[in-house]
Amino acid sequence: MMGKLFVERRFAPFFWTMGLGAFNDNLYKSALVILIAYSLPAAQADLMVQLSAGLFILPFFLFSGISGQVCDKFEKATLIKMIKLLEIVIMLGGAIGLYLKNYNLLLAILFLMGTQSTLFGPIKYSILPQHLKSQELLPGNGLISMGTFIAILLGTIFGGLLVEKNFLDNYGIAPIALSVVAIALLGFLSSFFILPAAPNFKELKLKLNPFTETWRTIKLAAVNRDTLLSILAISWFWFYGFFFMASLPSYCRDVIGGNEQVATLLLTSISIGMGIGSMLCHRLSLGYLGMGLMLVGSFGLSFVALDIYLNGYTLPENFQAGQYLGINEFFQNSKNWRALADLMGIGVFGGLFIVPLYTLLQQSSPKESASQLIASNNIVNSIFMVAAAVMAMVLFSFGLTILDIFLLVSILNLIVALILLYQRTPSFYHLFFTYSLKLIYPRLRVIGKEKLPSEPGPTLVVSNHVSFIDPLLVAVALNRPPRFVMDKAYYDWKLFAWFFTTSRSIPITPKKIDPELMNKALDEVIAGLRRGDLIVLFPEGFITKDGEMIPFKDGVARICQQVPELVVIPLAIRGMWGSWFSRIKGKALAGIPPNRWLPRVEVAVGESINGATLDVDSLYQQVLTLRGDLK
Repeated sequence: MMGKLFVERRFAPFFWTMGLGAFNDNLYKSALVILIAYSLPAAQADLMVQLSAGLFILPFFLFSGISGQVCDKFEKATLIKMIKLLEIVIMLGGAIGLYLKNYNLLLAILFLMGTQSTLFGPIKYSILPQHLKSQELLPGNGLISMGTFIAILLGTIFGGLLVEKNFLDNYGIAPIALSVVAIALLGFLSSFFILPAAPNFKELKLKLNPFTETWRTIKLAAVNRDTLLSILAISWFWFYGFFFMASLPSYCRDVIGGNEQVATLLLTSISIGMGIGSMLCHRLSLGYLGMGLMLVGSFGLSFVALDIYLNGYTLPENFQAGQYLGINEFFQNSKNWRALADLMGIGVFGGLFIVPLYTLLQQSSPKESASQLIASNNIVNSIFMVAAAVMAMVLFSFGLTILDIFLLVSILNLIVALILLYQRTPSFYHLFFTYSLKLIYPRLRVIGKEKLPSEPGPTLVVSNHVSFIDPLLVAVALNRPPRFVMDKAYYDWKLFAWFFTTSRSIPITPKKIDPELMNKALDEVIAGLRRGDLIVLFPEGFITKDGEMIPFKDGVARICQQVPELVVIPLAIRGMWGSWFSRIKGKALAGIPPNRWLPRVEVAVGESINGATLDVDSLYQQVLTLRGDLK
């Protein structure tokens, strides 16, 4: 699916327009910072570098609220053309500033670049849901994330090369000045191929006070639980990432003892890791939004930060200040290989962490304010990055080393990871059991997964019941974490109490045993469905003792009567009869018949049924037909 998007007009022109813009921004910033660092006295240069960073980020505070409104009110493809035209004008001013070596003008241009990026920011992620299908959002975001980081890396490298002393002495300032204008022109041309994207809220009245709109936009983050979680978690990632990206040159110089080429190598490893992580996200998620990958990424970020601390200093014994290691000397130390792998790991786990979060933000944002919520995300990101910068300065003032700070960030991130695990425990279970079942049953196959509803909503999955691990098999077939209705006798097992509670399972007993509890369970199922939950029910009530299906109980009909907008998905498990977990020997776990090693197991998904028209006998026949001859 990823490769297909690259050649389709609904994605490719926007991808290249976005990538050229990110490349140009970082080419200019990198060149400017290096020119400042090597053309001015040290004290003045340090002040100007910090000022340049602040000037670029300031527009995100001032204008994100306004830019979000503009993006929601107007057609997005036209807006992109206007923003890319503005980039050409800004870069022409930058070229003049470079020729004149007028640093005040160059800093003003940097502020305007930040403003232009602020205008483009809300479009970057709000346009994708209008051009891509729901199942394409995750791979689309993965490609955008990968492209952004590669563009940042290449822009930073080329910006540094174009203002390197020997290059400047031979060719002057012309190559860098011409490059920023030429790349802006290419971005403007590619924007003409972007498909139109209708306004989200054409009747929106623009409010242009930057201060009140910034505060109003920040408050939009709390529009719903998923949006708030996404924005806070994405912002935390940029908080975490700031310590590694901003401290990378110092880490290279003081911990590894490497020169500028080694620093570039380390930066490259993080960017390549981000590209790998972004692509892995789609592959490992099996085509749906798997927030479990976000949790894997979160814990992975803590692990690699801790390992960087444990790896410690890699300076050679005869190291002397000012005599830094080149690429060849760097690779002669095995601890440096470990450091390189850890930094690449930050990129890989970062990709796994952030791509699902951007997808969740897009899917959970109300359509009429989608761009404003992206703007809210940009503002909160900026606040977290500024907080990280302030925290870094305070920690250094207390005498902490770079490695000490990495350890502290690892611990803080672990706390955040545990909070996210608590918030998204079912997503972790979904991912864990999906891959566990694939290891236990390598021939496991899901048939008809594309028939599942792509949008969230009240959904009831009805399946036959063959073994004790049927809930796990059903979970593998689904595109979001389910809730299960299960026998209270098993629900009360103390050994698994925490698991059943955190997975939000619903205990039930047969009507003839406890009619009150039966009605309570059905009420909880109905309440969950009305909230939009995906609930799995085994209406036979018991695991089959002979491999044949048991007639369905009437609970399904009672549920459908209460939730008329319900979507019912028939599903059949094939090939589990005779397995270790079935009752072929009278009880489960009683032995494994020789002919059941590595069985062919299938989970077949049927066509969805409107709950308002459901007939229980017809539903039974559909599941029976789906099951076929493979019990």
